[in-house]
Amino acid sequence: MSVVMTTNRYVRQMKWFSIVLLCWGMTSGAFASSSSTAQCPSGNFADFVKVFASEPETQKAFIASPVKHVHVIADGKIPKVVERSLGSISVDELKVLLPENAAKLGLTIEPKVPDRVVVRDEAGHFLKIFVFKHSDCWALSRVEDWAIDAVMEEITQSERLTPGELELKKGVIFDRLVNKASPESGIYLYAAALDSYLDGARKGSAQAAFAAAGISLSGQAPRLENSRILALLIQASEQVPDAGLTLADFYCDEGEYDENHGCINPKESIATLERAARLGSTNALIRLGEVYEAGDLVAADLPRAMACYRNIQKTDPKTANALVERLAARGVVSDNSIQCFEAGSF
Repeated sequence: MSVVMTTNRYVRQMKWFSIVLLCWGMTSGAFASSSSTAQCPSGNFADFVKVFASEPETQKAFIASPVKHVHVIADGKIPKVVERSLGSISVDELKVLLPENAAKLGLTIEPKVPDRVVVRDEAGHFLKIFVFKHSDCWALSRVEDWAIDAVMEEITQSERLTPGELELKKGVIFDRLVNKASPESGIYLYAAALDSYLDGARKGSAQAAFAAAGISLSGQAPRLENSRILALLIQASEQVPDAGLTLADFYCDEGEYDENHGCINPKESIATLERAARLGSTNALIRLGEVYEAGDLVAADLPRAMACYRNIQKTDPKTANALVERLAARGVVSDNSIQCFEAGSF
């Protein structure tokens, strides 16, 4: 009799435990299971996003569980990417998907086919990427929050930064975070780096201006208009000697690296090289010597090339000696009366 009672008690306990498990499963998997029964708002991703952003019931039905959440924290002086699996997403996290909310914050919403929505500003302060997974319909599976202003404040709290230097450092961090992101997200981190550099350039940082022009010309970030790149390089070259070397090249090729055409503006290119050399750019001196040696921008002038190479001896004697010896082997004699920076013939 006791055995039968114990068995019945065990059966009742197991039934109760099964019901608890069933209820827990229904609760924790609500978003995933309901998405299979709810009707997909649209077969077009952009239209789906509009409905998803505006209707809480649609959000409940088409958010995966768990959903991945990515954000950046400060680990001492180093930014660290943290990824977590969450059972749900805060409603506040999704508010920026509404156009009116985004507009109030100065944000743009960019649905990117086939599976993500990018919400960002134009100064590198805000960047969130909502990634959806598609089966019968789309379901939000990943939220990437790449905003790093709070991280920058913690990392630089003990530093005295000049105007634009914070934005320069932020751009560098965005550039490095690309290695922690997917290729699809990385392109927006490059764009955020460019935005940060441009913000720093507006605040007076020559280094930020140089970085903005460089990342734009590299093809990693969006390409700026030539007039803007030129303005950035001119700003940078006033304080960063090697920026003059890039500016001199830009006067020749305008960022189009095609060796089949000649220099577009050789006079400005030479003048810029001279200014950069006077500011202390050894690379500009080397390039000046090469120009006079090769005769590609002006008529060849080997004695002047020798004078440029001799000037390098003050900062890089090993390189200078090799260049001087190369010209000497061609029969060029050093003449102290000839100066590298004297005006040439155009």
